[in-house]
Order: sequence, then structure tokens, then C-alpha cells
Amino acid sequence: MSDLTIVIPNYNGAHLLRRNLPSVLQAAVAYGTGTEVVVVDDGSKDDSVDVLEKEFPEVRCVRHLENQGFSEAVLTGVKAAKTRLLFLLNSDVEMQVDCLRPLAAYFSDESTFSVNPLMLDEDGTVNRHSWNLRSMQRGYLKLDDWTIDQARELRQSRKLSSLYACGGCMMVEKEKFMALGGFHPIFKPFYGEDYDLGIRGWYRGWKTYFEPNVTVIHQSQGSIKDNVKRARVKQIRRRNRYFLEWLHMSRGQLLLSTLPQSLFQLLGEILILDKTNVKGFFTALGALPQVLAERKSILKGQVMTLDEIIREIHAFDSHVKKEKP
Repeated sequence: MSDLTIVIPNYNGAHLLRRNLPSVLQAAVAYGTGTEVVVVDDGSKDDSVDVLEKEFPEVRCVRHLENQGFSEAVLTGVKAAKTRLLFLLNSDVEMQVDCLRPLAAYFSDESTFSVNPLMLDEDGTVNRHSWNLRSMQRGYLKLDDWTIDQARELRQSRKLSSLYACGGCMMVEKEKFMALGGFHPIFKPFYGEDYDLGIRGWYRGWKTYFEPNVTVIHQSQGSIKDNVKRARVKQIRRRNRYFLEWLHMSRGQLLLSTLPQSLFQLLGEILILDKTNVKGFFTALGALPQVLAERKSILKGQVMTLDEIIREIHAFDSHVKKEKP
């Protein structure tokens, strides 16, 4: 097993650190010597730093004096890591003690970029974004239905490819992460950056996987939910959805499907006075020149198209589509 660094961005999450760091430290010990836990405190106003210093002295704390955002906090932690492998983890995730070794095993294949475990909500419900098995439907990449039984049955005979790994609990190779420049700043302050990162990795032929036999528990709280108003979160989610589509859809998909569908949806939102989503669209539109410039840079030198990536992740799942949960 390669040495590993667990990187946790934190903002005003002292209560989450107290709750979840014990499981993280147990998992680090179980993985083996050379495993380090790095928490990047992103300008917290609560007592996060005191909690780390007094209650978790074995954790390395790297501080931002001012809040810089999720992507920057992760990048700081990645740069501080001295290991080949990284496990990027949100502070609102509880780890199983034995979850790291099965994920690290994927990196014996040099084409592996990232892998994420099964995510369960606190009530035991499977988080459907654990496996980002997506299909093109009416100009959008829709998340397919799947069940954990189907995933585990398929895993007995093959690896399960995924479009991207969830940024809140993903193992990734540091060199490849840095080669892509980390999470793209255009998605700042949050949401969509892991989606984009996974696609950019696939463009280079680097694969992402889902491991259904390893579990973490994702709690219904976190820095974004605790510190950002719901309307602003909704607006940013909508803006970043447009960014993802404009960056990665082919010209034909954009012109024939995605843009017409988006405009039709926008008209409906205007009619019902959905100001938040409408503002998300126009905020995205204002950044269109930057998005187009980034699109040109991202697509330069790609070895796989988005259509080829979608076919790759669906090469083995015919009975998943036939059987509904």
C-alpha cells in the first residue's frame, strides 16, 4: 500500500471535527504507518483550531487566516501532503475503520485517477451519487437508477466505472490531481467542481471507479448548509450546472438539445417568478466568455470525448438499466 494523506477542509466545523475525527484517526491507524491526517482550517470563526490543537494533537492543522473557499482549502491540503495517494474528505463524513485499503488497491493500475466508496445517509439510505452512472437524456447527463445489490453483484466480476468521484470522500492520486490543477476555480465557491474534475480526468484517459463494498456515512450537515443561505446555494448550483454543460457538452448537443431545453426551462421559471434560478442563469451567462475560453483549454489534447466516456462507464450495465430499484 502506498503512503496516504487524508485531507479535510474545515470551516466553522468544530462540532463536526469532534464528532468525526475519531473515526478518521482509527481508519488512518488501520491503514498503516505513514498515514497522515491534515485539516485545512479555512478561516474559521469558531473554536476549530483550538479543538484541533487540544483534542487532536496528532492531526496536522494548516491554517488560512481568511476564508478562501472549498477548492482552495483542498488545494492547500493537497500541496501540504507528501504522499502519492490522497483521501479527500469532508468534515461531515464518518469513516469505517477498514475503508482505506480496498480503495488504495485500485491504484495498482496506473490508469486509475480516483475512486469513491458507498455513501450512506445517517438513516442508512444509499446516497445515489455514490455511483455516478449517467446517461445523456434530452441534452442533460441524468443519473441512472441503480441499487446497491446490483452494484455489488456487478462488482464480483469487474470494476465499476463512474463519471466522477464525490469530492467529499474520494481517493485520488496526487500527481494526477495536480496535473489537472485541482478543482477548477470557475465553480467557486462550491458544487460541481468534483463533477468537472472527473470528466477532465477521463479526457486524459484516467479512470474513476465506485467501490460498493466500502462504506462511509454522510451526515445531514456541513459547512455549506450551516453557513450559507439556502437561496444562494440554489443559485450557485444552477449557475454551476450551466458551467458544466457549456464546458463539456459537444457543440451538437449544446445547439440541438441542451440549450433549447435550458431556455424552455428558463421560460417556465420566469413565468412562475423563480427569481433564484433565473438569477443563476443570468449569472452564468455573464461569465460565458470566460467559460468558452476555459472550454477551449480543457478540450485541448483530450484522448476521449464525452460520448466515449459515457459509453465506457455503461459498457457493463445492461441489466442495471433493465431492472428498476
